[in-house]
Amino acid sequence: MLAQKGGCMIETNPWKTIWTEPRATIASVVSQNPNRHLWWLSSIYGFSSLLNTFQSILLGATVSLPGIFLLAIVFAPLWGYICFSVWSWVVSFTGKWLKGVGTFQQVRAAYAWSVVPLLANIPLWFVLAAVFGQQLFTNFSDSTVVTNGQVALLFAILLVRIGATVWSIVIYINALAQVQQFTILRAIGNILLAGLIFAVAAYLILILFFGVMGQSAPAAINPFNLLETL
Repeated sequence: MLAQKGGCMIETNPWKTIWTEPRATIASVVSQNPNRHLWWLSSIYGFSSLLNTFQSILLGATVSLPGIFLLAIVFAPLWGYICFSVWSWVVSFTGKWLKGVGTFQQVRAAYAWSVVPLLANIPLWFVLAAVFGQQLFTNFSDSTVVTNGQVALLFAILLVRIGATVWSIVIYINALAQVQQFTILRAIGNILLAGLIFAVAAYLILILFFGVMGQSAPAAINPFNLLETL
């Protein structure tokens, strides 16, 4: 990627510059190719997102640990691409109400490049798998004893994941503000508005689905929890 500095063009690496210069980086990316490295970025997001989902549904009760990781690796690019596209379409759509100028591809690029800090989550999953094994994706039995060392490890991993998530959010807000030509506050408003629209739409779809199936929607369904998948 080329960027101008001191009156001359220099080669820069967006994987590095996105951490500290999100606005300049995303401006350069979308000006050349908004789909640059999209599948790699989709894989980064999709891998951890799928493992989170597998953990939530206790997939380890029926699928072996290697099988779970294999499923995540195989389907990560497609799942990440779908998540990027669906969410970014909503953000792009609602952004037009706020006079945003970014195209769908540009808005999606802003989201996709914001997940670079989530690279830190990938090795952490393998560490957790090495320490806890199959139980990572099942319910811990009452007889399970968690050592002080394991507690310390979980706390350290939690801190890393929180830090990566916060950094990712900061990058996303700045990148979205750049492609939409928004202030930071308006970019946050765009994200919140999209989140509200997405959550309500997804909730209504679920209600319709259960209605067609002749069942009542589970009382535990909270439309705002649906945002966790994206």
